[in-house]
Amino acid sequence: MADAIFVDSDARPTALVGRLLNASCRFFAICAGIMLILMALMSLTSIVGRSLFDKPILGDYELVQIMSAIAVTMSLPFCQMIRGHIIVDFFTAGAPKKFNRACDIVASLLLSVAGFVFAWRITLGMFELRENRDASMLLNVPTWWGYAPMVLS
Repeated sequence: MADAIFVDSDARPTALVGRLLNASCRFFAICAGIMLILMALMSLTSIVGRSLFDKPILGDYELVQIMSAIAVTMSLPFCQMIRGHIIVDFFTAGAPKKFNRACDIVASLLLSVAGFVFAWRITLGMFELRENRDASMLLNVPTWWGYAPMVLS
């Protein structure tokens, strides 16, 4: 069954809409990777500063929390595009390929609906946080700033 499970990391659609989605998914994934690297460097700097000089980075926990949420949501479109999500095929391992293909289509459609619902609710939450002027405790960073990249991705 090794051929039933694959990751299509070389997905290159030919239609214009597909190429645009491909490029945007890859862009978001690269941004997520950069954000994770920056987050790791910031954490390292804060830990070293706290341990050696008693000078941690103020608000490092707040920034890691915001950046983690952004990085995860920005990675999801690329993961879906290359079929990188975990598939539990315990019940469908012996099923015909047509049935598995139909299950994949249904799962992709359900994930699309869920993605649109999440984006809609995150957008509403972002506007509400902006209207209420909600901000982080230590740095006073507006909370809604972290929501904008999530909505786009």
